Amino acid sequence: MKSGAVRKLLSTTQPRVSPPGASIGDNTAYAALKELGSNQGPIGCWRICNALQGVGIITSEATAGRLLRGLDLQGLTRVIGSRGRILTPKGRRHLAALERSRRQRSCHNDLLRAVRAETIGDVCELLIVRRAVEAEAASLAALRATKREMRQIENAVHRHTEEVRRRGASIESNRAIHGLIAKASRSRVLEALINILLQEEYLHEIQTRIQRAADGLVPEDHLIVFQAIKSRQPDKAAKAMRAHMDRLLRVVQSYSAKRKSARRRRRGTRTHA
Repeated sequence: MKSGAVRKLLSTTQPRVSPPGASIGDNTAYAALKELGSNQGPIGCWRICNALQGVGIITSEATAGRLLRGLDLQGLTRVIGSRGRILTPKGRRHLAALERSRRQRSCHNDLLRAVRAETIGDVCELLIVRRAVEAEAASLAALRATKREMRQIENAVHRHTEEVRRRGASIESNRAIHGLIAKASRSRVLEALINILLQEEYLHEIQTRIQRAADGLVPEDHLIVFQAIKSRQPDKAAKAMRAHMDRLLRVVQSYSAKRKSARRRRRGTRTHA
């Protein structure tokens, strides 16, 4: 995820303090609360100003003062005479919530970066991950799928088979099958993870190109997985999904090996020329 452009903060006397998002206001309020939370006693406005500048937020003491007065009004900070401010219990709870939210967002961004396929090696890595999580999703779908979900999966499988026979490949219908199985698993975690993996466009594009080049398109794989789900056999469904992913992985690995071999032959031909 790319961060938005940094905007100048705090044109009002009551800055909005909410779970961290893209706005510079949230970042500034968070930095101020964090500095207050890291000190046992009260600290003055100049300390907050220095702390903000330390994280790249250039501001004046007057602007920092307006920010702090806004935090006071929200009950997050409290003035201790002329010595400065401290966090209130509410402020400490709010800071803890902000830090949890930021950690979750950081982990989510790390996951999105990790699943970005840029090479054939990345595609193999993602197929290995998909083999594990989608086999479990297929197993749970065999136990939990409703009749309506069964019909949806079956229709998607037949649609994909027809599209492959007519055009040779169908990224969207292939993705639909795997998404429907993930949904039928009734596992929010598995469904979310699989949907993230399925959104990686390059993975589908390179996988489809390789399958087409290697004549490795076998839409019947999906029918085998569906039949196991329909028969309510979780072990068989998981095994069928693993076999499907293993076949995709072998096709990609074989294609990669052939490309490397061809490059070596070309280099050898140039050397002897």
